[in-house]
Amino acid sequence: MQIVADLHTHTIASTHAYSTLYEMVRGAKKKGLIAIGMTDHGPDMSDAPHQWHFYNMDIIPRQIEGVTVVRGIEFNIRPNGELDHMDQKCLGPVEFALASFHESCFAPATKAVHTEALEAVVKDARVNALGHPGNPRYDFDQEYIVSLCRQYGKVVEINSNSFHIRRGSAENCAQIARLCKKHQVPIVVDSDAHIESMVGDVSDAAAMLQEVDFPEELVINSSQERLDEYFRSRGLHLFD
Repeated sequence: MQIVADLHTHTIASTHAYSTLYEMVRGAKKKGLIAIGMTDHGPDMSDAPHQWHFYNMDIIPRQIEGVTVVRGIEFNIRPNGELDHMDQKCLGPVEFALASFHESCFAPATKAVHTEALEAVVKDARVNALGHPGNPRYDFDQEYIVSLCRQYGKVVEINSNSFHIRRGSAENCAQIARLCKKHQVPIVVDSDAHIESMVGDVSDAAAMLQEVDFPEELVINSSQERLDEYFRSRGLHLFD
């Protein structure tokens, strides 16, 4: 499976990442991608950028070296499904928002607690996609949450980096992919790159999706047409 855009990446604005915005774009261009999402962590993570980082994203050019830049955020899910403490106006420029569990903001708890939090997140209009849901430390009722994503028009991420840094994620990712196929929930396949060389590296996720015979038409970043259709459905014209 080919992807044309990597919608989950981090720059040095998140200080545990190691490349600038322009370097990440360069990485996308080298991989032949048409778009890249800049989704640095929300401000409740201790080394994340200040909320003003997101407020000022309008100054990022729509295209850099021929690569379309999608202005985004990776929200930190907090207990009870709350998200980062931010002024609403700071989210104005955000065009693609993932929401993910991170241990520094939400200590792993029980399946019921995780499911309740994800239910609130899926119902939150600020969120477009669930980030790296395969993490085994955050077990949840997968069928219920995936079906809820269908109801509320959310995208589920298959995060290729999880196969390496979140041990035990592979089978969870496969099962979540099967459920997305069953419930016709669109997915996005991302690298979660924290350095230029990792941009667009989704080989492990792509291999798994091939194994479960996942339909390419449900992968929003598998073609420019699908990507454009997804963002146009949200009132954004990225490729005009």
